[in-house]
Amino acid sequence: MSSDTRFVVPKIVWQAQPAQVAVTDKIIVRNLQASVDAGVDVWGRPKKQRALLTVTLSLTKSFDSAAEADALDNSTVHYGILSKAIQAYADGQAGRLPTGQLAHDISNVVQDTAGDTPLASVEVAIFYPKGSMFGDGAEFSLGRSISEERMYTQLHLRNVQIPCLIGVNANERQQKQPVIVNIWVDCLAAHRHDDYQRLETAVVDVISSSSFETLESLTTTVINHLRSNFFTDASDDRSLVRLQIEKPHAVPAADAPVIEIVRPVCV
Repeated sequence: MSSDTRFVVPKIVWQAQPAQVAVTDKIIVRNLQASVDAGVDVWGRPKKQRALLTVTLSLTKSFDSAAEADALDNSTVHYGILSKAIQAYADGQAGRLPTGQLAHDISNVVQDTAGDTPLASVEVAIFYPKGSMFGDGAEFSLGRSISEERMYTQLHLRNVQIPCLIGVNANERQQKQPVIVNIWVDCLAAHRHDDYQRLETAVVDVISSSSFETLESLTTTVINHLRSNFFTDASDDRSLVRLQIEKPHAVPAADAPVIEIVRPVCV
């Protein structure tokens, strides 16, 4: 994948592009299982591993003609053929790839398989269930606009559970309780797309050793810690961080109170 980041934007900016378009028909294949030679394990080692692949095709025109005929035509894409094409690529993968390059290659497979079907964009998400030591896994996603060069890249750590001292009540000061962390990082440079193990380590280190009364203080402290201990590469100056922390045991009548903040890496 090209290292040129001039056309890489945060996901929220990329998603806003089709907001004025009337047609939003999509075809989605969710959590297609594959074994890929990409990514790293929870120890940061390059390993072939199980991945769940999700692809989203946004169309420039509706698939009304296929709907009216109740038959597949070039207004849509055969999701069975699409799934087989992606799996065939994964099974025949020649050599190890960075996750970002793998996502880019899969997006090319999707576009080739779509053939004459007019696509507005292609999105690929690669989820590693074993990519997190303390959470549900790690995901890298990429979105490409077909008619433009703009794209997004995003790294996501899902539901990382970390015990810490947090809260204003006296009982909360006596024992650690788990918080659940979700963190999304946009616009990381290509050579950092597999840094999710390092990202998790940095987040766990600062939260597990913290002792705050409020989630507001905890979230901003995590961001500042990442600025000093994770975002140390010169290419990180365009990155954007979205951080969500919840306390599942704090409010008996609710699943959890949640604080979410979005911050640029550089201030």
